[in-house]
Amino acid sequence: MAPTKERLKKWFFQRYKFTRQSIFFTFLSIAIFALTLYFMNVMANVASYLSPDNTINPKLTDRLFEAIPSITLLWLTDLADALLFAPTVLLVLTHYRPLYLLCKVLLTWALCNLMRITTVAITSFPDPRAGCQHTVGEFFTTFQLHRCGDCMFSGHTIIFVISALVWTSHGYHRFPRRYRWLAWICMLFVWALCIGSAFIVIANRAHYTVDVLVAFYIAGGNWYILTYLFDRYIEDKGRLRDMTHPWGSGPDPRPHAHEREAHRQRHEASDPEKHGAYQDEGVCDVAPSQQQEYDANPGHDPDVLRSGNEIEVEPSSVDCSGGEGSEPVQPPGEPYTHSKSQ
Repeated sequence: MAPTKERLKKWFFQRYKFTRQSIFFTFLSIAIFALTLYFMNVMANVASYLSPDNTINPKLTDRLFEAIPSITLLWLTDLADALLFAPTVLLVLTHYRPLYLLCKVLLTWALCNLMRITTVAITSFPDPRAGCQHTVGEFFTTFQLHRCGDCMFSGHTIIFVISALVWTSHGYHRFPRRYRWLAWICMLFVWALCIGSAFIVIANRAHYTVDVLVAFYIAGGNWYILTYLFDRYIEDKGRLRDMTHPWGSGPDPRPHAHEREAHRQRHEASDPEKHGAYQDEGVCDVAPSQQQEYDANPGHDPDVLRSGNEIEVEPSSVDCSGGEGSEPVQPPGEPYTHSKSQ
């Protein structure tokens, strides 16, 4: 029992590093998400209050409504949310960097909520579903699902797409290389469930097709915007190390990181000239025109110079700046001679 307990303890603290910095950023992300979720509910209540009565005003024409038969199984949309959301939560909590991924998911979702706050009540639609209920007041204290007028854009679809993108971006590498075929099957299943759930939303007339499509675009765009921001301004700059590298200064436990590093080393070893800068006994990098002349006589050996083609290169002419107009750095040693490139 003791070895199992020690392994679980090691597994946990290799992923979760609770410091002032990591706790603050995690709770900040949770607070931002909670605030946007609350005000999105407020604006959805406003949208419901302003929504035209769909028993009097005709519903909008929708091409997929004409192609997909109507059903009255709203619980299926909530079940689809659970089927995608619950495994995604499990993936996040067992990830190699769970707090980092959790903040990324919450801030992506919060950005989607913020956009929905600005769109849900700005234009009023007659709700596509018969029998929906209007919010009549108490905008700040009313909480309900599937209310009238809560159309642009689909909040359920946001959950579908973010869950699928988490599996696409972070679930694939959880499988060992010999089981990558299983990873592809899982991703295909997740995306099939995501798209199928979107059709369930449309079939239930919970949203117009345009609501669902816009949700796909916004969730996908926001996910990759946050991915870029996290990679560029957090990981690349070495910030939030307690969250990006909770295992500390020890070896990286992520198998795909080892595979990527090994692939990079093999690639550089196969073509060292392409990946390494020109260097000759401490001589710094040279300009492309000078590199071409040096290549004619890599060793700078006077014995291999061609008669009549000898030139003398002063040390001060070696451009170490890599740019025009910069002050060159003089390499060590005496002037040497070499052949012109033919």
